[in-house]
Amino acid sequence: MKKGTKRFLGIGGGALALILVMVMMLGALGTGAWFSDNETSNGNAFTAGSLDLNVDGNNTNVVKFTVTGMRPGNQPTSSWTLANVGSMNGYLDLENITVTNSENGRIEPEIEVGDTSDGVGELQDIVNLRLYIDVDKAGGYSAGDIMIYNGPTGNIAGNYDQNQLIAAGSDVRLVAVFDWWNTANDNQAMTDGMTLNMTFELAQTTGQ
Repeated sequence: MKKGTKRFLGIGGGALALILVMVMMLGALGTGAWFSDNETSNGNAFTAGSLDLNVDGNNTNVVKFTVTGMRPGNQPTSSWTLANVGSMNGYLDLENITVTNSENGRIEPEIEVGDTSDGVGELQDIVNLRLYIDVDKAGGYSAGDIMIYNGPTGNIAGNYDQNQLIAAGSDVRLVAVFDWWNTANDNQAMTDGMTLNMTFELAQTTGQ
C-alpha cells in the first residue's frame, strides 16, 4: 500500500438499493392501514326449561279411591287429571305400580267355598281393573282412547312406558275402573282388602 492512500470498504449499489426498499416497506407497514370491520356477540344467556307434573291441581299425593263394603256388581270409577305445568313438552309413564292385599280373616262363607289361605286375600284376583287414557275426556271408554291395562287387578305390571305426550300447558285424563263381575269364587273375597299404589312420571324424552 502506498503511503498516504486510504481504502474504503463500501457497499455495492445493488445491495444498497435492496436495503432502501426494505426500509421503505417497513415504514409502510408501520404507518399504513388495512380495511377492517368489527361486530359483537355479547350477552349470550341461557335459562333452563322445566318439567312439572301436577295431579288434580296439586303436587302432593292424591288418593282417589277409599271404597268400603265393596261387593259383586260394583264398578268404582275415578280419574286423575295429569297436567304439565312446566315450560317443556313431556312424556308420561306409569311407574312403581304395586298391589298389596289382606285376608282380614276367613269367615264361614269363605271357608265353605274353599278359601284356605289365612294370609293372602283374593280380592285382587276377582276384581278386574281397566286403566286407560280418556283422550277425548268425554267420560267412559270410547274409540280413540288408549287402554293401558285390562285384567285382574293383581296381575298389573310394575310399570308402563306409555310415552304419552303431554305438551307444556296441557293435560291428560287417566281413568281407572274396578269391575267386580259375578264369578263362582266371589265368596272367597269376603272381608278381603287390596291397595293399589302407582307413580306418575313425566320425562323429557321417550324411553326414560
